[in-house]
Amino acid sequence: QQSQKKRNSILILSTVTALCFLAIYTRNRPQSIDAIATDYFPETADQRLLKWGMPIPEVIEHNLADINEPFTENETPLFFHIPKSGGSTAKQYYGVCMHLVTASQNGIMHGHDQDEELQIVNIPPTSLQRFVNVDVSTREGLQRASYLGFGHANVAEVMFSPYLHNAAAVFEAPTYRGRAFGLFRDPVDREISRFYYKRVAEHEDETTYQPDLNFITIAKYSLLGFWEGNAVVRMLADLKENQKPTYEDLELAMEIVRRKILVGLMDHMEESIAIFDQYFGFAPRLDFDEQWFMDCKTNKAFGGGANHNSKKGKVDPESSTYKNLARRNRYDNELYA
Repeated sequence: QQSQKKRNSILILSTVTALCFLAIYTRNRPQSIDAIATDYFPETADQRLLKWGMPIPEVIEHNLADINEPFTENETPLFFHIPKSGGSTAKQYYGVCMHLVTASQNGIMHGHDQDEELQIVNIPPTSLQRFVNVDVSTREGLQRASYLGFGHANVAEVMFSPYLHNAAAVFEAPTYRGRAFGLFRDPVDREISRFYYKRVAEHEDETTYQPDLNFITIAKYSLLGFWEGNAVVRMLADLKENQKPTYEDLELAMEIVRRKILVGLMDHMEESIAIFDQYFGFAPRLDFDEQWFMDCKTNKAFGGGANHNSKKGKVDPESSTYKNLARRNRYDNELYA
């Protein structure tokens, strides 16, 4: 009980710290993106008023804890993994440096996708990294995880998934729930990074690795029809691939973030990770050497990012390319603001 009270005290402190941190950042945020998004926003100012308290899907409402409510037993930290927003770095930090048992896409490597029972495995077998033998990075993988009983097993110390709704559905509420957190990134910066990453990501599947992008410029890319914007609103509203987001989807995304996700910012990675650690009570294993842990943080986590691409170019915020990308991400810009 004392441990639970300590965690709840830390929860209150961490939540207040995070809100102050975000308020300061928002107040000092450059206005260029906001102005661009507003210029091209189809709704009127009255229509853009937020409806705080709007209903959210039951699976999110019941299966994910509110960030400001006390911790209970049988909660699993769920990292909402937004592509090119620091998620891979967070995996390295928590899986390698903290040595936590993680659930991500790696748990099914070395034939563990054929396992018929849930278990913790070392991957590779000689490594100290510990994974649950499921893949929670895909909808199909989350279905398998649910079938194997992941939602009530309490085996993962942290899980990483881009599918918030499907991940929440794995938990068997009200006894077992998730508690979500995640790193968010400026939408235009995220899409610029994504473009250059797709050019070189040979280890990824064909939906991510697109070598043909090496033959076009970022300016051309920002105009092509296959480019899809507002990725985060789409993810939070659980839209299908061919669905266009609406302002109602944005409002839903805002309400989910406001109540259900402890927000960190990629541009302030170390501060955000410190808030996450304090909030959840994450700590490195006691048998780890402190200097090793600090070196791990520097080299594997905060030393440029796990998927750092040295070939990434820059886009002038005053350019038409930047404005095109901002326009295509107008809902994500509103959410990030």
